[in-house]
Amino acid sequence: MEKPLNAKELERKLKKDQKAREKEEKKIKAKQKEAARLQAQAVSDGGGAKKSDKKLRKKGAMDESPEDFIDPETPAGQKKLLASQMAKQYSPAAVEKSWYAWWESSRYFEADAASSKPPFVIVQPPPNVTGVLHIGHAITAAIEVDAIIRWRRMSGYNALWVPGMDHAGIATQVVVEKKLMREKNLSRHNVGREKFLCEVLKWKEQHGGAILKQLRILGASLDWSRECFTMDELRSKAVTEAFVRLYKDGLIYRAHRLVNWDCTLRTAISDIEVDHEDLAGETSLEVPGYKSPVQFGVLISFAYPLEEGLGEIIVATTRIETMLGDTAIAVHPQDGRYKHLHGKYALHPFNGRKLKIICDAELVDPNFGTGAVKITPAHDPNDFKVGERHNLEFINIFTDDGKISEMGGSQFEGMPRFSARTAVIDALKNKGLYRGTKSNVMSLSLCSRSKDVVEPMMKPQWFVSCNSMAKGALDAVKSKKIEIIPPQYEQDWYRWLENIRDWCISRQLWWGHRIPAWYVTLEDDEEKDMGSYSDHWIIARDENDAILEAKQRYPGKKYQLYQDPDVLDTWFSSGLFPLSVLGWPDDKPDLSTFYPSSVLETGSDILFFWVARMVMMGMQLGGDVPFQKVYLHPIIRDAHGRKMAKSLGNVIDPVDVINGISLENLQKKLEDGNLDPKEIEKAKEGQRKDFPNGIPECGTDALRFALISYTSQSDKINLDIKRVHGYRQWCNKLWNAIRFAMNKLGDQYVPPATIAVCSLPPVCKWILSVLNKAVGKTKFSLEAYKFSEATSSIYSWWQYQLCDVYIEAIKPYFNESQDFESARGASRDTLWVCLDMGLRLLHPFMPYITEELWQRLPQPKQACTKDSIMISEYPKVVQEWTNDQIEYEMEIVLDTVNKLRSLRPSTDTYERRPAFVLCRG
Repeated sequence: MEKPLNAKELERKLKKDQKAREKEEKKIKAKQKEAARLQAQAVSDGGGAKKSDKKLRKKGAMDESPEDFIDPETPAGQKKLLASQMAKQYSPAAVEKSWYAWWESSRYFEADAASSKPPFVIVQPPPNVTGVLHIGHAITAAIEVDAIIRWRRMSGYNALWVPGMDHAGIATQVVVEKKLMREKNLSRHNVGREKFLCEVLKWKEQHGGAILKQLRILGASLDWSRECFTMDELRSKAVTEAFVRLYKDGLIYRAHRLVNWDCTLRTAISDIEVDHEDLAGETSLEVPGYKSPVQFGVLISFAYPLEEGLGEIIVATTRIETMLGDTAIAVHPQDGRYKHLHGKYALHPFNGRKLKIICDAELVDPNFGTGAVKITPAHDPNDFKVGERHNLEFINIFTDDGKISEMGGSQFEGMPRFSARTAVIDALKNKGLYRGTKSNVMSLSLCSRSKDVVEPMMKPQWFVSCNSMAKGALDAVKSKKIEIIPPQYEQDWYRWLENIRDWCISRQLWWGHRIPAWYVTLEDDEEKDMGSYSDHWIIARDENDAILEAKQRYPGKKYQLYQDPDVLDTWFSSGLFPLSVLGWPDDKPDLSTFYPSSVLETGSDILFFWVARMVMMGMQLGGDVPFQKVYLHPIIRDAHGRKMAKSLGNVIDPVDVINGISLENLQKKLEDGNLDPKEIEKAKEGQRKDFPNGIPECGTDALRFALISYTSQSDKINLDIKRVHGYRQWCNKLWNAIRFAMNKLGDQYVPPATIAVCSLPPVCKWILSVLNKAVGKTKFSLEAYKFSEATSSIYSWWQYQLCDVYIEAIKPYFNESQDFESARGASRDTLWVCLDMGLRLLHPFMPYITEELWQRLPQPKQACTKDSIMISEYPKVVQEWTNDQIEYEMEIVLDTVNKLRSLRPSTDTYERRPAFVLCRG
């Protein structure tokens, strides 16, 4: 066994190979030059070639010329020029060159709104403008969807796959803010809104759309003529229109409510941007803005003194700093320990505020802790509900950047919240009210972008009322108007929508769709702050409409008009995507032809944040469900079952698998990325373990086939790059099968228009019968979204039936004996039919190699052949080919061969041995 190469040895080998290739190319050019000279000489000699030239030409016919195997350079966008001879070895880089540009320039990916074909539509989940595809579930989505679209296009559908890009409000803003701070030591507030947005747009032009480039490399047949961006003019118009209509329908309102607040980003964030870290007990964690680690996972007990000399009541909390905003203490109504205190008051030790002792059976568990619970309505979701039930005071004790506000008391005002945590404990100790700290299991909420601890805070925000829309989305799945695949996710759908909360859609960011709301400040208003009077808001499509409405609403009054500085949650614009990509709200042909779409392919992790919102908004604004099926792909993990994370070094760029990469270059990419320096070494160690020799070149087709073959209906997949490389070797097997066929078919071969199956030799009848079964099983699996079963049936037919059996079985017919003339002709025709159908069957999964090999196959003269395999017809079952009897007989033959082979001793050196078989009939 060869010793694996280390990084330096691999680098040297690659350089050596490169030099060898350059040397070979020089030789080829020299030979081409010599051939051109000979040809010119032959012309100048008037065709009377010398004997020596004739000898040279004869020798050239005997010795293959290397240039015969190298594809000529294809002009951009033109049909690929193929070498006169097939190379002896399959090369992904050579095969995958030029085809995509030709498909795109030939407009094969484009759908026609005026077509009479039945539409089949998929709207691509818009990837983040900041993003890059890694080999995880995003890439599975791209590859799976392309397989579906290519199959439907070949099956006679008006197939449309719409590409889009999401502006990714919070993600993009964070990236640009970090860049500004790193390069110029400036925050967005230092540069101002206008200049900051210029920086974002500049960044988008330079780095945005990396995913769209990757999708092209992967062969994704998206209709690029319909490409869109969530913040382009048409999509922005749709967002404004949706907001205005939902507001007029009473579904958007403004309220002072509890939201997830990020003190580093100073904005409300959505639930999907919150990660939950489970702590087993006392844990110290790094928090942005704090020099020392902060303690979490502890339960702190302290006493509140009771009025009227009734003693004290002990409560416990994991967030001691929030006691500065406590407005009540809750006990269970049946808890005998506290019955004498119902309706009494405790006194706040730092500000003298009276805290009423209330009874609440919903919140309080009398068997947990002391059975008494401190209530901070403005800083805890459960306490917020208690505050609403008991009409308590809501006191916000934090500033937007996470410091204690004046409402928290002058003793602590201005302290960062986790510094105040220590200060409050010390102050309680000084007053003799501290009762102890113990380790506590808890879940900590962190912002996925900034890694700051999420703070529940009361903020005036815009909300979407979801109850009525959620009922429509629930009914759509219950009535099977929308089918969720796999069906086990239906229960999650019902559970979430039955317990839906109103959706906070405003964000305190600068990058995004500005909320189309204007606030009117009247000259005689006592309060001049924006939002002081809830009835002073005007919702309009633009500022001119807002001015007109203000004049009508406040005739003769002096006022000033200010647009809300907030932007909309990114999920609001992406929730409109199935409508907005087709031209809504305008009545465009695309909208009437292609809405609703056929299927949505996405990950289960955004079933609620995105899928449910698209259904709610699609039904409310578009009048119908946005898609008929939702297929949730599995999440891909690494070979060890770990989630893909940059810090583990297991996040791999698909392009590195396609082209191959050395370990040294893999590690260089880590250094050039935006990983924390502390995490780089850990990631490098992960790469050294998983890819000691780097990643071998696998090619796009092998990567596609491997990823799709993994997608059995499991919600997690452990991906091993070795398996991908295995399919690259299988591509070589396909290549050689076609090389063999081209040799046996011959240059003059013309395929028949039809094949008369009754007159074929038994082995030909058998291969057509099993091909029929493979076609039927593949189509059935594709219809059922069981992609791995589709790839399995294709692979089995090509590998175990066509290559291993049929091609081997017909070789004796080609010994030029007159006895086999008829069988030879029948074998040729059957072989051509198998290769033509087999390549078309495989095409949706491996588009590049199938196009190249199919283009090399001779075509029937009288047939109306398509110019590309991707617009040819997908194979159908041919009933007259089905032959169960011949399949049964062949099974006996193959079983006999396997049993004979099993008799070979393990020490055998694989020389041929005679065997005798007696047939009974």
